[in-house]
Amino acid sequence: MTAAVSIPKGRGGFPRILSLAAERAKSWYFHPQKCPPLQSHPSRQTRSERREACQIVLETILRHLDLASMCLGTPTLANGFIDIDMRTIVHDSGISQRRCERAIALLKQAGFMRVQQPRMRSEEGAYFGCRAIRIVTETLFEWLGLGTMLRRERARASERLRRKAQKANRKLVDFMRRVMASVRPIFKHRQDRKSREQRIALWNATWASHIRVGLDVQAAQRRTNETLGYPPGYRPGLEQ
Repeated sequence: MTAAVSIPKGRGGFPRILSLAAERAKSWYFHPQKCPPLQSHPSRQTRSERREACQIVLETILRHLDLASMCLGTPTLANGFIDIDMRTIVHDSGISQRRCERAIALLKQAGFMRVQQPRMRSEEGAYFGCRAIRIVTETLFEWLGLGTMLRRERARASERLRRKAQKANRKLVDFMRRVMASVRPIFKHRQDRKSREQRIALWNATWASHIRVGLDVQAAQRRTNETLGYPPGYRPGLEQ
């Protein structure tokens, strides 16, 4: 079996639960009967090549997992949640995109992952799909015997984010005050194209961050408008 890039352990490494999950998942390659959900067909064993791809992709996913949200990516105070796309998974896993896609399909079928594709409406009223959000479920960790540890580590990760946000709260408030100071004239005078695009990008990034933590489209829109100081029904492109 091809060796995947291991998850760093120890001081300065990743949370122990992630490397432990990767280590335990390796046994599924040698003993697939230990995890029936990963059997692509109930009457026969999944081929070794597919089990290998699944193990490599699973370890790659665990390297990118944010425990607080269970999404693939990194939460930042400056730019919101920065998620990863299929290109990153393919690059970091070192296998082909087709093998990655098949492995992810198997993980989704097993109930270990889900992919959400938020939708928004354009100015003309047409719906369009936003970037897909990849989420790892607690079921994966339950099958690995790490359910209790996961709940404890998620609470710790959430607390770390809360303290970081609380520490930077004054900076965030000052930043939003500056943003709103520049936005107020927008509703009185037309802005040039560059400023409008910047405003839309900020709104979309804030909206996407709320979607990633589980809010539906309408709730995310309301929360975004509250955060940025827009009217409740505001959507980019509708202002005069």
